Amino acid sequence: MSGRYDALAHVFACCDAIYRTLGEGAPRVTTDAYVVRLHEMSRRFGAIALELRGHLEGEAPAPLAVIERVLAQALEADPSGALALYGAAMVVSPRLLVTVRDARAVDPDDQGFQALLDEVASTTVAEIHLMASLNGSFEAGEDPRWRAAARALVDLADASGNAESFVWSR
Repeated sequence: MSGRYDALAHVFACCDAIYRTLGEGAPRVTTDAYVVRLHEMSRRFGAIALELRGHLEGEAPAPLAVIERVLAQALEADPSGALALYGAAMVVSPRLLVTVRDARAVDPDDQGFQALLDEVASTTVAEIHLMASLNGSFEAGEDPRWRAAARALVDLADASGNAESFVWSR
């Protein structure tokens, strides 16, 4: 396996985890605007995962467990969906962007490879902006229990060795 293949497989696992976890969790969220936002985010990352899977040989890797855990914990802790949006925007997305940045260095001359990574990065940034547009309605953010649950998401990612990015072996 090449470094390029390993990088694509890892980015696929990240996108697939977002797609699956939010896709399964969005219908249980109680705030309609958050249901829509989480569903749309799931759909967009599902489309990227499908495109990336087309560039992988054989069986696709499993979704990245740490992303699944962070988003599932957020969905469980706050039925409104606000914490899931926070987890996606403030915990998962920044680490995914750093992961994509690191993946770019694997094969900087392959324009097709770079274009795939550009799509992941631009979708991630667009989703951060869309989630931020809902920020004014995050009343839960003032609740100390909600803030503690948000901190627990960060701690979960950090404790798994993913303080800055979703690392993989290169």
